Amino acid sequence: MPAPKLNSIKAAGQAALPKVSASKIAKPNAPIIAPPPKAKAAAAPEATKPPAAKSSAKNGAGKTAPVKSAATKGVTAKAVASKTVLDTPAKLRPIEQAVGVSSDAVARRTGKSWAEWFALLDAAGAAELDHKGIVAVLAQRHGVGPWWQQMVTVAYEKARGMREHHENDDGFQAGVSKTLELPLAKLFRFWAEPAERNKWLADDRFSIHKATASKSIRARWGRGVSRIDVDFCEKGPTKSQVTVQHNRIETSDAAEQMKAYWAKKISALEALLTRA
Repeated sequence: MPAPKLNSIKAAGQAALPKVSASKIAKPNAPIIAPPPKAKAAAAPEATKPPAAKSSAKNGAGKTAPVKSAATKGVTAKAVASKTVLDTPAKLRPIEQAVGVSSDAVARRTGKSWAEWFALLDAAGAAELDHKGIVAVLAQRHGVGPWWQQMVTVAYEKARGMREHHENDDGFQAGVSKTLELPLAKLFRFWAEPAERNKWLADDRFSIHKATASKSIRARWGRGVSRIDVDFCEKGPTKSQVTVQHNRIETSDAAEQMKAYWAKKISALEALLTRA
């Protein structure tokens, strides 16, 4: 009987062996690949509580911003309070007389009344600033023009007792304001044209060096350094307002005298218009 071929024996042996999948073979080795001790090591992040504490500290640091914010809110609240508790008309009246500009006039020219300006400056800490510091607040934060920077600053300093009555940075000043039954253009002519002006202000000390039609006149007073600003404002078709601001007066007494002088002269103009 011939001997079986080698290939036939191999095939028969392979057929007799049970088939085992690769996954079943690897399965017993799985615990060796991922031993339990390393699984416990995975819990190490719990031991890394310092980063968590750091994160917590970071959050705590993040909470310092609200602390600052709270302080800022305190200042804001103070500012809001100062805005709501406005100076009374009775308190403002002497200031209006001292600077020669009514609250209505300053509101028309600047967008805010005296009481509103004073509240804003209080909130900005202007009571602790010098004259230049207050001017800077008005210029940089509120965009106020040069002339009104000075006017609002002086009025605020007077209202808060930071300067003597009639005093400003370059001496003393006197102001008078009056609304007259006269169209704006005609009122301006009574100041700008010598023939009209001499009917009520025949004073050679008043010398115009600049005039803007129906808006303003800038004049010198005598031979000294004293200067006069005259501003005009339309109040209606037949009404207009004139404001006289006499600046660089040497003494407080002289300022009082000039205030009375301009009040008298404007009354003379009003009387002239009444007769006409």
